[in-house]
Amino acid sequence: MDDLDLELLSALQDDARATYAELGRQVGLSAPAIAERVRRLEASGIISGYHAEVNLKKAGYGIVAFVRLTSPSDLAPQLERLASDTPEVLEFHRVTGTEGFVLKVAVTSIEHLERIVVRLLPYGNTTTSIVLSSPVTWRKIGVVGSR
Repeated sequence: MDDLDLELLSALQDDARATYAELGRQVGLSAPAIAERVRRLEASGIISGYHAEVNLKKAGYGIVAFVRLTSPSDLAPQLERLASDTPEVLEFHRVTGTEGFVLKVAVTSIEHLERIVVRLLPYGNTTTSIVLSSPVTWRKIGVVGSR
C-alpha cells in the first residue's frame, strides 16, 4: 500500500457509496485508476466488505452488552458456531486474560439479554456488562502521516 491507497481508504471510509469519479477528485486520480486500485485492495483483502451502519436503538435493539465468557479453549469451535448462529451477536472475539471470549450483543430487552446469557451458560461462566453510552463507536484507520 502506498500513500494514495491510504488516501483512497480514508475517502472510502468516509463514504463507501462515493463514485469512482468522486473518489478520483479527492485523491487526484482518474476514475479508471481508482477502479483498479479499489479492485486491487479488494482482491488483497484489505477491503473486506461494504456495510450499512445501522442505528441499533432505532432498529429496536435498545440494549447493547458485552458478555465475557470463561470457557475452556477446546470449546472454541462450538462457541464460534453458536455465535454465528445467534443473530443478536454482533461480534465474537477470542481474547487473552481470565475470560477467553467476549461477545458483543444487541437485544430488545433485559429478558432478551437473559435468554442469550442462558444459551452461553453450558459453555462456562459469564460476566455481562450493559453499555450505558458509546461516545466512540467506530473510527476509520489512520491516514497518511499517522503510520
